[in-house]
Amino acid sequence: MNIQLADTGLSLSAIGRRLQLDRKTVRRYRNKDLAGLLASAQDRGHAVLDPFIEHVQHRFQAGCTSSMQLYRELLALGYTGGYHVVNRYVTAIREGIAVPARSVTPGPRDITSWIMRPQETLNTSDVAQLEAARSACPEIALACDVAREFTDMLRQRQGHLLRDWIQMAELGGPDAIGIFADSIRQDLYAVTAGLTLPYSSGIVEGRVNRIKTIKRQMYGRASFALLRARVLLQP
Repeated sequence: MNIQLADTGLSLSAIGRRLQLDRKTVRRYRNKDLAGLLASAQDRGHAVLDPFIEHVQHRFQAGCTSSMQLYRELLALGYTGGYHVVNRYVTAIREGIAVPARSVTPGPRDITSWIMRPQETLNTSDVAQLEAARSACPEIALACDVAREFTDMLRQRQGHLLRDWIQMAELGGPDAIGIFADSIRQDLYAVTAGLTLPYSSGIVEGRVNRIKTIKRQMYGRASFALLRARVLLQP
């Protein structure tokens, strides 16, 4: 239909209004042939299935060859794609042309989360992926060790170890952590107190942030008297 309308000389905007589509979508379908669109759709479906391909292959080899049964199992595991994607892949397994699972490289956010979280909170998959990243990149392994020493020091309030950690980070740690350690050295006594004492300025900072928020909301809109009332009376 899109191609037929384009052949009549209608503009992208006119076709979009008639079909209730965005003009970018109209342009995409106009400029790409049917084979390309089908291949693109298949790639997107395969990407949704990628995290579950190993499960599908394992269950198929174990004797579960029903696409519908495998689809139901994947839904329980968090799969969000359609049944046709699963059925297409199971058919490919039967025909011996199924592609293996694509390797998924963890992103910086994931690796940082695994490093900074307490080790007892990591599941088996997280531990395995972190160890794989450590083995593949010595700098990640070094950053992991240095960062974990700092977080342990923070959680256990061992401020007396801070000087030794700074020296270790500056001499043998990654450049980014060395820069962080140097900034701590410039305010050593305050940071040591923060890592040692149970006191915190968090409550005061929260109150200050609340007052600033109220001021931004009322700037140029209300009088000082109303501002004062809101600061003093609003919880």
